[in-house]
Amino acid sequence: MVSYTYLKLQTEKMNDVFREIVLFQDELSRKIHKALFSLDDACYRQSTNNIVAAVQEAAQSGLSKLHIIAGWENILKIAIWTSDRPLIHEVLSLIKKTGVKENELRPFKNADIGDIFPWLYYGNRFDILRKICSAAKTKTELMTDSRKVLVYCHLVSVETEKIVASSL
Repeated sequence: MVSYTYLKLQTEKMNDVFREIVLFQDELSRKIHKALFSLDDACYRQSTNNIVAAVQEAAQSGLSKLHIIAGWENILKIAIWTSDRPLIHEVLSLIKKTGVKENELRPFKNADIGDIFPWLYYGNRFDILRKICSAAKTKTELMTDSRKVLVYCHLVSVETEKIVASSL
């Protein structure tokens, strides 16, 4: 016979599982996050094409922790809070706010936003990548009014198959 206390603990455990959600961009992102955090499979939800809408929906679902694990472009979408591909001037403005000087960004004035990540990553500018993850975290908290939700943003690199920066 199963005791009431055991059933109550199991129910609480299941509720906790669903109170922590991981929005992941793709299967690689899920695999990388799961290897590091070892959360239950039920916590993982793949983001739609519109990561901002997915974040808004998840933040309103009564959870206590929201992990977002995505690549460069999707982390930028969250930090800038746009469903569309961020424009280069928006990305450069965001990076300037992290402390990068205008003259360092000048070569990227007409570049593709994808060209900036390798410059930061291979240039060992992990402090800037962390600040961008923190900007995504802050923007999520601000735009979703999730005062009681802990938000963690993790930037994954397809090339290295690792989390290269985080808001933690």
